[in-house]
Amino acid sequence: RLCFVLCLFFVGFAHAGVPTAPGPELVAGGNDAAWTPLFAALAAQGGVRSTFTENRWFSVRREPVVLRGELRHSDERGLSLHYTQPEEQLCVVDAKGLMLRDAKGRTRTMAADPHAPRMDAALLPVLRFDLPALLKLFTLRAARDGDDWRLDFVPRTPELARHLSTLTVEGFGERVSRLEFRRSAKQRVEVLIGETQTGVTFTAEEEKRFFR
Repeated sequence: RLCFVLCLFFVGFAHAGVPTAPGPELVAGGNDAAWTPLFAALAAQGGVRSTFTENRWFSVRREPVVLRGELRHSDERGLSLHYTQPEEQLCVVDAKGLMLRDAKGRTRTMAADPHAPRMDAALLPVLRFDLPALLKLFTLRAARDGDDWRLDFVPRTPELARHLSTLTVEGFGERVSRLEFRRSAKQRVEVLIGETQTGVTFTAEEEKRFFR
């Protein structure tokens, strides 16, 4: 399943000024310094609660499969994706690995394996906007046009490349607006982020229901 690819956050939809092509590669200790303030601001958002629309394209379909739901992210508890349409499902990505739970409460888990990392484990530093960690996992290209920006992530290891060919993150100012995950030339997922709250403290009930 591709539920693990629905992972980031914040408010808004794509702006017309977002660069249409990848920018220069970021190099640790070099031109990455120009992007450090943006990564620091994104990392400091705290707990996030957001709505999202996910469009999945497959080679066998002309129109995308559309899913909608609620996203919650906590630095301590990980990422929670509560799909509400077309059917209810919960997907949790955290340090333990991946957990899927359907509307009837049936649960499947996949443990994290540090010797054979999957994309869901690699998404944790992406969610935290941990630039030094990201530069170890991905070749990262960055481009700006005024307040609009885009980041293109290409996995450095064959293990990650089996799950993902390219991840593109687009934003405006200090907000992420759109994400696109490509697994192959004919299989991709686009994420549009809707209404968002940052600096959220999740209640005990939310943590029990939407995390693990």
